[in-house]
Amino acid sequence: MIRKQSQINFWVLAAILAVAFLPGCLNHAAEDNGMGTLTGTLAVARSSQLVAISGDSQVLIPVDSDGRFQARLAPGVYQLMLQTSEGQLTLIRKTVQIDNNMTCTVVDTDMVPMPQVLSVSVPLVYSTSAVIEWETSIESDGYVEYGTSELYGYSSYATTELKKRHRIQLYSLLPATTYHFRVVASRYNLDSTRTWSRNFSFTTEP
Repeated sequence: MIRKQSQINFWVLAAILAVAFLPGCLNHAAEDNGMGTLTGTLAVARSSQLVAISGDSQVLIPVDSDGRFQARLAPGVYQLMLQTSEGQLTLIRKTVQIDNNMTCTVVDTDMVPMPQVLSVSVPLVYSTSAVIEWETSIESDGYVEYGTSELYGYSSYATTELKKRHRIQLYSLLPATTYHFRVVASRYNLDSTRTWSRNFSFTTEP
């Protein structure tokens, strides 16, 4: 009778433990379901970090001293960037496809540096025009998006010469009007190397 009672207690305890731990197991499976793995070894990225970008989503991926990395990502197409300790971004893979429950291994790079806008100024403002200057971290081309709101709506002509210091004049502006603008920097006008400054503004003379 005692042995039978002990067996019952054992199975009751086992059932309780199963119920207690089962939700955690199910949640873990649900979290991993549909994710893919990005892994690889890149000597050029040693002790830095990678940034996987898909649309508005960014995932930071640490890289160890041997250049090894691994991350779980949602399915999609990503751009893979190398980010230095100074924040400089370099495009190393233009397209990385992540699929459900699959592992993608990166074994080589297409090193494309991305310019960062370091400083922006508006040294001259007139009633119908304004001069905008900016400096980038590396030699680049670029242009200015501008308008009477942060939606912009207009673009200046593009500078095609690769250089760090840029100067553009905007024409046909309205007098006594506040304009918003941002600088768009790139290399050889490639979409994959394009970066944007924050929003700036100025007011034209009456």
